[in-house]
Amino acid sequence: MARTSKIKTAKAKLQNVGAMRIVLSLAVGLVAAYFAFAISVSGIARTKNPDTALMFIPSESTALATKADLLFFANPENPPKKGKSMALRALRQQPINPKALRLLGFYADASGDAAQAEKYVRLAAQLSRREQGAQLWLIEAAARDNNTELALKHYDIALRTKASTQTLLFPRLLSAIEDPAIRVALKPYIRAKNDWATGFLFFANANGKNLPALVDLRIATGGLPDRQNAHEQEKGLLVRLIGERRFVDARRLYLEMSGAEQSRLTSAAFDITDRDNRFGSIGWQLLDDPDAGGSFSRSPNGEETILTVFGNAATTRPVASKILYLKPETYRFSASHTNLDRGEGGFLRWQLRCPKPDNDHVFWHNDTIAKSITSEFSIPSDCPTQFLDLIVSGGKGQTGLEATVAKVSVLPAERSR
Repeated sequence: MARTSKIKTAKAKLQNVGAMRIVLSLAVGLVAAYFAFAISVSGIARTKNPDTALMFIPSESTALATKADLLFFANPENPPKKGKSMALRALRQQPINPKALRLLGFYADASGDAAQAEKYVRLAAQLSRREQGAQLWLIEAAARDNNTELALKHYDIALRTKASTQTLLFPRLLSAIEDPAIRVALKPYIRAKNDWATGFLFFANANGKNLPALVDLRIATGGLPDRQNAHEQEKGLLVRLIGERRFVDARRLYLEMSGAEQSRLTSAAFDITDRDNRFGSIGWQLLDDPDAGGSFSRSPNGEETILTVFGNAATTRPVASKILYLKPETYRFSASHTNLDRGEGGFLRWQLRCPKPDNDHVFWHNDTIAKSITSEFSIPSDCPTQFLDLIVSGGKGQTGLEATVAKVSVLPAERSR
């Protein structure tokens, strides 16, 4: 009996030891799982929600710096001391922490210690080019020192390393290009194959208020090196320039474009550049809709460009227009039409108008159903820019109008005789 009792006691002790080992193993597993979970949560939350990260790992360096950042910008004029303390704690945990260094620079700047501020911020920028706040501070510092070259260097770093900075920096850069010195200084950045430079010029097309400055920027820098992007950007700017009646600037920009010819500014003739709309608003513009329109094509002999137009019955509207820069003198207009098919009362109208701020002034027009026409007109002295329009009228009935314009020209009267 005594032996049996001892055996039972030993078994009980072994069971207790086993149970304790199981509990200890579970506890260790739970602790390990907790830390794994804490590290995981901290890694996710340290930049998005630093408070959550710090609940699990109070000394997590990135979360400390992020929290300090939030505290600083909650009141940048008089930032709380707690934020500086957190930035210092972040540095103790991770001596190479660009955000914490930048924050110490911001705190020094807020206290009036500019030299210490620059020291910390420059160190942060050296450690990480992606430290956006440091680059923005250095841009401001360079601007205060009138150091355009250095300011643009930091613009370039910020824009190349973080696309999100475009929202903040593009509007500021757009305002800055009103300064001729900055336009010149931008040349190496515009000419380099930088995605941000392309994005900036298209942003400027859409948002710029000072359009002449954008033309000056194109002239000063030479435009984008990629010819397709350059051409699309220049065409987009031409649309705005002519739409806002800045005809002198449109002319300046056109003459800078690849393949531009001075003669196209005074020529009404069709050519290959009209078929592919190569020069946008400077070339012939087709005004197409379901009731009237036109299209360019190659002539049957393959050597010329022709314009085919149509207008439905009971429709009278412009189908094509060309900007001209003719000097005030007398000119002879001529056009030839083929395949003219029209309903009763249908006709083609050629007209010249002078763009005015309130209402364009039509100073010459010619209605025709003939295969060819010739007419003379004089450009008014107060009309340095003109629009030559082709209007179709479909007439009555069901037929409408169709025609092909084979040739059109405007030449000084003395030269054409």
